[in-house]
Amino acid sequence: MDSIEREVTNYMISSGMTSGEATQAADNIVQAVNSNSVQANLLQLIQSMGEYLTNDDDHIRAKAIGLLSHTLHKCDHDSINDTAVSVLVDFYCERLTDKTCIPNLLDGLVALTEANHFRGTNAVTTATRIFERVDVQRHPQATRNMVFRIMENLLDRHTTALKAINNEFVYGFTQVMDGEKDPRNLMAAFKLVKTIIQTFDISAHVEDFFEVTFCYFPITFKPPPDDPYGITAEDLKQCLRECLSATGLFARLAVPLILEKLTSTSGSAKKDSMETIAACAPVYGSAFLLPVIDEVFDALKVEVFHSTDIALEDAALEAIRSIVSTVSSDATRSTADLTEKVLKSLVAECITNLKEPELKNAKPAGRILRSIISASTAACVSVVNTVVPLLLRQYRESDISTRKKTIMDVILELLEANKTLYGSADGDIDMDQTEPTPLMAYKDRFFAMFESALMGSNEYNGLRLSGVKGLELMVLSKNFLSANELALAVQSFNKILLDEPDEELRLAALTSLKEVSHIDTKYLAEQTVPVLIARLPDTSEEFRVIGYKQLLAAVTSLCPVPALFKAAIPALLSKFDAVCVADKYSSYPCAILHSILDMMNHKVQEKHDDIALYIQTLVPHLVKAVVQAALGGQQKQLILTHDMLDTIALIIMVVFEALDSRAQKIYLDSIFKLYMQGDLSEIGLADGVFSPFHKETSDGQKSTTQLFAAVLAACRKDVSFPVSSKEEFVAQLVDIALYTTNDIQHKSLARAIGSIVNKWKDAKSLTPFVSTLSSNLEVLISQAGGAPAVNALSIYLWITKALVLQASPLGYEFADKIISLCSSSKHGGQASQGFDIIIGDDKWALNKASFATIRLLYKQRLFNHCLPKLVRGFSNSSEEIKHNYLIAISYLLKNVPKQILLNELPPLVPLLIQSLSLPDTALKVSTLATFRLATAEAPAAIIPHVRQIIAAVIKLLDSSNRQNPMEVRIAALKCLGQLPVGLSYDVLKPYLNNVIKELVKSLDDKKRLVRREAVECRAKWYAIAV
Repeated sequence: MDSIEREVTNYMISSGMTSGEATQAADNIVQAVNSNSVQANLLQLIQSMGEYLTNDDDHIRAKAIGLLSHTLHKCDHDSINDTAVSVLVDFYCERLTDKTCIPNLLDGLVALTEANHFRGTNAVTTATRIFERVDVQRHPQATRNMVFRIMENLLDRHTTALKAINNEFVYGFTQVMDGEKDPRNLMAAFKLVKTIIQTFDISAHVEDFFEVTFCYFPITFKPPPDDPYGITAEDLKQCLRECLSATGLFARLAVPLILEKLTSTSGSAKKDSMETIAACAPVYGSAFLLPVIDEVFDALKVEVFHSTDIALEDAALEAIRSIVSTVSSDATRSTADLTEKVLKSLVAECITNLKEPELKNAKPAGRILRSIISASTAACVSVVNTVVPLLLRQYRESDISTRKKTIMDVILELLEANKTLYGSADGDIDMDQTEPTPLMAYKDRFFAMFESALMGSNEYNGLRLSGVKGLELMVLSKNFLSANELALAVQSFNKILLDEPDEELRLAALTSLKEVSHIDTKYLAEQTVPVLIARLPDTSEEFRVIGYKQLLAAVTSLCPVPALFKAAIPALLSKFDAVCVADKYSSYPCAILHSILDMMNHKVQEKHDDIALYIQTLVPHLVKAVVQAALGGQQKQLILTHDMLDTIALIIMVVFEALDSRAQKIYLDSIFKLYMQGDLSEIGLADGVFSPFHKETSDGQKSTTQLFAAVLAACRKDVSFPVSSKEEFVAQLVDIALYTTNDIQHKSLARAIGSIVNKWKDAKSLTPFVSTLSSNLEVLISQAGGAPAVNALSIYLWITKALVLQASPLGYEFADKIISLCSSSKHGGQASQGFDIIIGDDKWALNKASFATIRLLYKQRLFNHCLPKLVRGFSNSSEEIKHNYLIAISYLLKNVPKQILLNELPPLVPLLIQSLSLPDTALKVSTLATFRLATAEAPAAIIPHVRQIIAAVIKLLDSSNRQNPMEVRIAALKCLGQLPVGLSYDVLKPYLNNVIKELVKSLDDKKRLVRREAVECRAKWYAIAV
């Protein structure tokens, strides 16, 4: 008890309410109150503050109330019973006449209204006293906000009790809200208004409620540029709109005023008015809309026929749809009455414009009709039976393709509306339409019209595109086409996709087929996919109007869908096998593999559950094909080329990663038997000797190691290898990787070793094993010559990466060793390039998909660890060694997150400029990309060095220098092109004429891609020269 009194004294004698002493004392009081009996301690607190709570000094009273309110917020509410809460509520409410203390009193009431023992009677007392005693709008924003918080708490928990004072509460709230201007408080107030309207009877105060809400319409709020609260004008508009559309009682007051705002010259006010009437129409009902409906339609149609802003046009069309839907839902009126009294003049004007389809108003008329038709069945029937015969007759009688296209586009609008009203074939929502669409009567004529336009090879391309879209809309309309008609539509799309040379038409047909695949895959699996794959040429040299790249792109786009993927894979593998035998080059069969891989990756993104099934079909087929080729002896086979094996490995990894641990273990045991024991029966082969790890085996067999390594790298952490000792197995892999002469085998095994180390479960056994292994590798690096030393460093790099990813201290020790090797004339180049391995992302191992252990921010930690040492090494090294450190620094910068790069860049710019003079192509492209990013995101780092950067970049445009290949010249032009975009004219003015002069040389470059980039770059420099 003494502690509470002491801390109260400390608090009251401290300066202010937010000083360190005051805050500490308040926290101590809260801690004391929450110990033992909270209720008794609160009573003791109030008694201790008695003289302060009644002090004549306004400041002292307010400070004491503030302390009590703070304690109420922080104490355990469950420990305060009903009686105590009621006493506290009465205490606070009675003091609401004390104007100085009101902010602190309201803060306490916020805490009390959140208490579990705050009852309905307390809610009535609180609301009544606030209405009686607090002139809310005379107080600052924070105080007003507390009133709204109190009201929110009361409405959330005690609505029933407040209904007992219905009229008093409703009127009182209007007084609280009246005159509020702060957007934070308005957001709260608007939400409360909606709740009150929906919960209370506001009939006696409709005008009061309407006036305090509609006075904000339309919202003109513009948040300041540095607004920390994130409240937008759209947020306020949406909340106000929900208030105005919350009750039909507002209709007689709101409709005339909204109509008046529709004629406003302000685009924002117009849009707000149209969106508001669209939201309000269903609530207000037809009785208040019919008397002014012609005026409303006149205002809305102007925004469509004379549109200057697509957003305004869309808002107007939605308002038309909402109004028509509201009026036509009136059960007391027949369809004939609806057409005659509501739509007649608007539809008549649309028909008038459609009679001259070549004029500009035909398209807007079609959009208006679409809005009307999508509103209701009655409106649809009325408009369709009036308009469609006219459109069909006009189309039939017209010989001008552009005119026919305009008419067809209007029909497309009607089909879109039909899909909205009657449902989409791929939708799950039951549109509750019992009657068939009136467009069904014209289905055959539509189908014939679209197909005729589509298949007319001599027709205007725009008309053919509309034909494709028309068939697509018919397919997508629910219960519109029969199964046979759907099959005919698919055939039409197939014909365009397979035979049409025009790329735009082919893309449109492909898009339509993709839409069909979401509805029914039967015809695509039976017709489209087999024919697409059958059209693939036998070799890359065979000429086809539609080349293999386009056909494979279509397959890739269509076939991630499980049923289509299942249909495509056997045919694609069959074609792949044939092409590997017949073709001279790997680009075509590799493109087939990339198509399969792209589909697999898409399936992963979409979380398809059929991926794992292909461990039984796709993966065995590819593994068997590779091993068979490797067993073929000295004859070189396409499937064993580097790019083919890379892609096959990725395909295997995608499938293997989709397996659960049990399935992974089964396949892992099988692949071990194949590779470690040479058991060809695992892949269904009987003849041959397969020993890829034997020193004397063929290069082909050694290259197949990449598939084995892919499986090892993709294993889950809990999958055990079928070996007696993991240490011995890794040692065996290291020995093979050290002395192999096959580059694919070495790189694959190095990745696999790194992956195994990274996923090692027993940390105690890992440290001594890796320490011993690294020591052996370091000896080889320092003492051995030739391939073993190079291979040893490569393995060392992958082990370092494995450890850095898991934030192991050993990893940073190894990184320091690699930094020291940058000074070596023998290993410096490989060590510096190795930083791309350590910090870069790799597709074949040690990534998230392959279940690697990856700690957060590992790149930042490695960057911060290595960068100072590399910069120091650069400064202290001889000229012939400096480039190694530059390369290492460049790879660090290339791979760290953008924000880290920009923060660390300024002191490194001179080093990066020097790196542009080095022969390493990848380094130069990476450095140029860094300069581009810095120019866009951190120009202050570039400006002091702009002269040196421009001079160094211009040197890279020289196509006669063999150290400037095409990719470097393109990157240099992109970098130069970013300068006038990111830097001011004053900075670039001294260099303007020289840069434009130098760019002339690139305009005559031998490579088309370089010339194109030069044109774009020069245009940007010309733009600032004007």
